[in-house]
Amino acid sequence: MRIGINLYTKWPYREVIEAFLENGIDRTFMNIEHPEFENAMDALAKAGITVENFHAPFKGQNTIWAPGEEGEGMLARLLAGVDTCVKYGVKVMVAHVSNSRPMPAISPVGLERFDRLMAYAKEKGVTIAFESHRFFENVACFMERYPEAGFCLDTAHEDAFTPGVRYLPLWGHRLVATHISDNEYVCDEDMHMLPFDGHIDWAQTAREMAACGRDVTLMLEIKPGNHEKYKDVSIKDYYAAATKSVRRLAEMVENCKNNPCNTAESKLQ
Repeated sequence: MRIGINLYTKWPYREVIEAFLENGIDRTFMNIEHPEFENAMDALAKAGITVENFHAPFKGQNTIWAPGEEGEGMLARLLAGVDTCVKYGVKVMVAHVSNSRPMPAISPVGLERFDRLMAYAKEKGVTIAFESHRFFENVACFMERYPEAGFCLDTAHEDAFTPGVRYLPLWGHRLVATHISDNEYVCDEDMHMLPFDGHIDWAQTAREMAACGRDVTLMLEIKPGNHEKYKDVSIKDYYAAATKSVRRLAEMVENCKNNPCNTAESKLQ
């Protein structure tokens, strides 16, 4: 099973890429508004690392639901993101319905803007994948409204933002991207920990991943600055541990595919 790790923005990208190569990581994704986007993309290409998808702009995204120039500006950033996907041959852009709290009410002007985004992405051959996030009902609305949309599972969002909701049984058949990280459940706090460092039930996640039958990469979305556990860990050691954790999860998923009646963890013991 393919594995990958996001390109973290707060560490020098060249050192992160070097750590990827040392650990056999050849797939990544990155924020489309990475502060050194073009240079990082060039370095990734030279290193032979595939960028599977981009994360769409999301800061200030709630403005898209209100009339006015700010909302039009937000839409313009999203449309520009689609153009960037086309430029680099990236087929998927992961997007939020909203960002942070409070979530503005779904409005006609906002829906019209998303309609324009989805039509433009379809014209350009780019799949918009809506990410599991806050406000499950709004994600559900968008998955129903846009049958052409893909789905991105964020495991830490599932854990911290919508506890008790399991997304893959609902939209696993539309899964095109993953954001894998762990959490120590604190309501509404996204810690971006390495898998198995928090309390997420990875055996359940592995079973659901196997059951959905989609050929997707297990892609870590980890941020060492989000948890004090990693404050004194070197880049080299951090990515060695990260790679070990995602490989462990990949093995669990494969075991579930081959032994669907058994738990993933039991097969590893």
